[in-house]
Amino acid sequence: MDDLDKKIQEALSDQDRELMAQFEEQGLLGQLGGLFQGKMAWFSVIIFVIGTILTIIAIYAVWKFVTVDTVPAMLRWGGLAWISGTSQMMLKLWSWMRMETNRSLREIKRLELQITRLQGH
Repeated sequence: MDDLDKKIQEALSDQDRELMAQFEEQGLLGQLGGLFQGKMAWFSVIIFVIGTILTIIAIYAVWKFVTVDTVPAMLRWGGLAWISGTSQMMLKLWSWMRMETNRSLREIKRLELQITRLQGH
């Protein structure tokens, strides 16, 4: 926390501090849990399930790629591993971008709260 944050905290009442604590910066696990709250929670659950399935498919395809004997079969299993792995990574990127969106929204709400409190004083 820098000096400006300390000055803001000192200027707030106890009730304001409690309200501001709801909008404090979250850790990684808190942000991950935030994906499963709100209006987009159902979509995050679907993305999580699909990502898990794609990971299992990718691992199985890599195993089959290593164990098959013919080149055409290796190409098929390698292609499946690449496609499912890449798709799973895209879903993870969507989740990370959603976490950053939630973080930005939380900060905007915090600023709105501070502006509202300043107008009231």
